[in-house]
Amino acid sequence: MKPPPVVWFVLAFGAGLATGLARFYPGLVGFGCLMAIPLLRRRELSLIPIAALLGLVHASIAWASTRRSCNAHLRPGAFQLTAILRDAGRPGVVLARPVGRGCNGSVALRWPREPGVAAGKRVVLDGKWISRPAWANRPDGIFLVRRVVEAKGRPDRAARLRGWVTETAERRFGARAGLVDALVLNRRGAMDPELKDAFARSGLVHLLSISGFHVGLITAWLVLLLRALGVPRVRATVLGAVMSCGYVAFLGWPAPATRAAALGLLLALGLARQRAVQPTPLLLATCLLVLLVDPWAIADLGAWLSAASLWGATTFTRWSDRAISPHPAVRTLFGSIGATLAAAPITAGVLGTVSLAGILLNFAGIPIAALAVPAILLTLVLSVIAPPLGDTMAGGAGLVLAALEQVALLGGRIPGGSTLIEPGVRALGVWGAVLAAAGFALAGGRRLAAAGYRAAFAGALGSWIWVTAVQLRVRGEGRGELTLFFLRVGQGDAAAIRTPGSRWLMVDAGPGNERADAGTRTIVPFLHRRGARHLAGIVISHAHADHLGGAASVLRRVPTAGVLEPAVPVADSLYLTFLDEVESEGIRWMPARQGDTWTVDGVQFTVLHPDTTWRGWGEDLNEDSVVLLVQYRGFRALFTGDAGFPVEDRLRGRIGRVQVLKAGHHGSRTATGDAWLAELRPDIVVASVGLNNYGHPAPAMLKRVAASGAALWRTDEDGTVEVRTDGQRVVVKGQRRKQEFTID
Repeated sequence: MKPPPVVWFVLAFGAGLATGLARFYPGLVGFGCLMAIPLLRRRELSLIPIAALLGLVHASIAWASTRRSCNAHLRPGAFQLTAILRDAGRPGVVLARPVGRGCNGSVALRWPREPGVAAGKRVVLDGKWISRPAWANRPDGIFLVRRVVEAKGRPDRAARLRGWVTETAERRFGARAGLVDALVLNRRGAMDPELKDAFARSGLVHLLSISGFHVGLITAWLVLLLRALGVPRVRATVLGAVMSCGYVAFLGWPAPATRAAALGLLLALGLARQRAVQPTPLLLATCLLVLLVDPWAIADLGAWLSAASLWGATTFTRWSDRAISPHPAVRTLFGSIGATLAAAPITAGVLGTVSLAGILLNFAGIPIAALAVPAILLTLVLSVIAPPLGDTMAGGAGLVLAALEQVALLGGRIPGGSTLIEPGVRALGVWGAVLAAAGFALAGGRRLAAAGYRAAFAGALGSWIWVTAVQLRVRGEGRGELTLFFLRVGQGDAAAIRTPGSRWLMVDAGPGNERADAGTRTIVPFLHRRGARHLAGIVISHAHADHLGGAASVLRRVPTAGVLEPAVPVADSLYLTFLDEVESEGIRWMPARQGDTWTVDGVQFTVLHPDTTWRGWGEDLNEDSVVLLVQYRGFRALFTGDAGFPVEDRLRGRIGRVQVLKAGHHGSRTATGDAWLAELRPDIVVASVGLNNYGHPAPAMLKRVAASGAALWRTDEDGTVEVRTDGQRVVVKGQRRKQEFTID
């Protein structure tokens, strides 16, 4: 069946738009399109270069608008910002519109714990702007609020309504107010991080997104309400779709919700005009509308997931209707399978995760969410017109929300329910192949048996390819060798150690916060890809977020025998969460002290620091870092955490030569001193560093390392640094270079 012209038009428009936004030789591409138009005589073919040209033009307009945005105008550094809050000032990330800066649009603020400020207020803030360019170097960043100097003014109606929803949710639902914010206002910043993680691992995170399911659900309830009031079916459908568009406008037109609202409106208009629509062209048409409204939505992960999931669900349910049965249970099952498989290449490539548990959990999650959303909205309405009834309704809605939480929490614990892999092109290719195999099976026709035969063939072929790849990888691994992996985790530390007997240990777990952590994104996928299904131990150098942040996620997902850390009492929620995880998982906990030593597969581990009798103990967390010496035959490596000059002076004369030195404090100017380098005489120095505003690695440290004659390896430039040794010969590899030497 030949695709209709709208399919080619939208795809070509998207390609031209992406080319223009990425600035990938737009002039040359545009010239090529102009030259192609007269050569393509068939009208449907000539639409392709025309659409691509329109996409290029739209991209140039988008860039012109972006240059006037506040994200582009604000400069890195500390200053005072005056802005009007779009969201209520609550801990987490909120949006605000700067005033008096001569720029357009909103910026993200990292709001402190105190004070709370109503949405729509004009605030004066002391803080620091951190620039974090997005895709195609589009200006972006976040303002870290240190102090609220002033908050005044009367919010507009929309802001007052958003603030009222947040305050009412806090009053009515207590600890579940963050979940209500996510379901009603599309804000997940106030949700408990563990609960968000559970929704992601259980495959139910789509229930928290204001996208196709959510907008469709609200539209369906509005249509039912209008029908109950006696409104004719067609008129009720159109009115429901229009009212849903108003709700999406209230949210600020997020890309997934905009696409869903446009889809609902076009379906309603088609019904009113008694027109049958084809699902795929309709989906592409709504995507085109979204791109016309917001060109940068082409790089929006939520928009891609929303469109892919809907395409997968409709494609698989159309097949199951013909081949099996249109029964609701069958449609739900195949819709879940289709949505999961269609979104899998995207989530695997970008996030490094695929949640297969959602295929079955949707049977419970979708009906519960279908009750929760109207129950919350009805609670909010009754809180105005009949407060006592609002209290009663809040109790019922709270029970439904509790059920939804439990489904997510239980689903997140299903063994194998969530697959973690290292994000990137390889992960995208693997799950893209799975999706292609599923499409190959469905292309067999309307007979279930034919699809089964094709699926079996694709599965067998994929299994042989997988086994072959695993065997090649295993043969390439260095058995009988010690391997150190300094992982690329951004501005933080994380190193994995594989012993000659293929047992694994971790030293630090990278950065983490309430939005994401290196444990989920990088470390666990890395361990799984390398075949590490449990850890012999994990050493946390100290309780700062850039070393400890991913630890709880690692402990939840990878069985771990023991944890070693300095045991400095720290009144920090991240550290306390880490200790709770250690206790709940039943992991052996040990304080790290000078002189502690253990051996795994011939590799000796020795703690050189901290020492509670040292006069500097307890004064600075960095200087209380675990300093760990790793020895295998003639090879020696030293991990220093964030220890600086004071610890280096304390340990002077006690260590001797090493082959590998992990630079202290990410290459800070106050660590890895001349005397330290002269004593250790390392062959290589590894700086674990990422994008930061601290100036790491410091020019002074770089000069000291260069003068020592050691080769410097950086995780921000070399990627994950792999050091492999048999105790005599050492091989160092990064993403672009390699170094070999023999221990003298």
